[in-house]
This record gives sequence, C-alpha cells and structure tokens, in this order.
Amino acid sequence: MATLERKQILVEMPGRDRLTATPVASGWTVEVIGCAEITRLVESLKTAHGEDLTRWDLPEGDGHSALLVRELILRARGEWVYPYQDLELCHCRSVPTEVVDQAILSGAHTCEKVSRRTSASTACGTCRPEVQKILDYRLKTRAS
Repeated sequence: MATLERKQILVEMPGRDRLTATPVASGWTVEVIGCAEITRLVESLKTAHGEDLTRWDLPEGDGHSALLVRELILRARGEWVYPYQDLELCHCRSVPTEVVDQAILSGAHTCEKVSRRTSASTACGTCRPEVQKILDYRLKTRAS
C-alpha cells in the first residue's frame, strides 16, 4: 500500500472561512479562522474522533461549513478528486472555476442559481454539464 504524502492543506472561502491542517506526529493540527458554525463543527469532530482528521466522519449537510470540512477531510485522506481541472470554466463569459465553486459554497445549489450568481452557462451553455458535475461532487460527496 502506497504511503500518502502528508503536507499542509488549505481549504477556504476567501474573506470568510479558512481551514489549515498541518500534519504532526499525533495526527493533524487544524486551525480555523471563520464563523462560529465551522469552529463548532471542527471542535465537535476533534472531540469525537481525536486529532487525526483522516478518522473524522464526513459531515452531512449542504452548508458551507459541512462542505469545507468535508473537503478538508477528503484532502487529508487523499480522496479529493475535484471534477474540473481548468482554471476557467465558462469561456464565453470568462468565469473562473473558482468563482463557480465559491458560489456553490455560498449556497447556489442548482445550475440556475450558479448561473444567476456567476453568469456561467448563460451564453452558449456548453459549460452547464461541468457546472452540474461540480454541484454533484460538492453536494453529493458523503460518507459511504
């Protein structure tokens, strides 16, 4: 079995919440800068499962806190495989992939809402399947 390289992980909603996980001998040190909701979620997972965030349960829910913590845990486990790799998702409107992702984290949980918030997929529509893939990945990545 291959050994997973452990390195610092950063997951964030710029200007709102930031999670930094740093590997240490006993597991991980997780630093939270953000809202009370995400702080409580991380503290409850630490209390229930200890410092090794690879052993934490994936949080349920579609709120930004659950989505960010789920991403952090999956990244630490080496299981985070984001479905779209290009920097720009919508070429007609020049919408970066990160803008679409941030809209989803902020509550745009349908293609229509993502389009309204970002203008992605409002011209030719060829990027709509990619928007849907990101929505599906973000919202449907759950504990098995």
